[in-house]
Amino acid sequence: MFGIAVYVAETSNHHFRLAKNQLTPQTTLILGLAAAALLLITTLIGRRAAVGFVALFTFLAFGTQYLLGVPFLALAIWLLYRSFKIQREASAAARAARAESSSARTTTARTSSRPASTRRGSRSKTSKSGPEANKRFTPKRPPPPAPKPSRRDRKAAESKE
Repeated sequence: MFGIAVYVAETSNHHFRLAKNQLTPQTTLILGLAAAALLLITTLIGRRAAVGFVALFTFLAFGTQYLLGVPFLALAIWLLYRSFKIQREASAAARAARAESSSARTTTARTSSRPASTRRGSRSKTSKSGPEANKRFTPKRPPPPAPKPSRRDRKAAESKE
């Protein structure tokens, strides 16, 4: 609507002259329609951050003319703040759930020496917090063999026999 309003106001004014670095009425109309389409698409997608960034770019397009971009700036700030706040809460909850599930896994591993799939009455683990641990076992390296006695030590041992 802002793009159409600016287009009508500037094209109906016969004394209108473009100042330096000012957009033509046709460019303003195209920017307004493009911004409206992008805002509609991002709103239908349902992502706050995407709508906030499109609103921020719309402010940059309309911010210098007639202060029409101020509502877009307010919308962008509010949406980006809400998106940041919700993301921070979700990551903290995921971190707590991951820590809780890892502590539960370690206590389960300590209480039973058999894997969960071989215990009686146990169901297979389907954890959504992460993949199961790898069941392969790589044995520790055997200690190196004792060093071979030197020739002098062998001769000394033979002479004592």
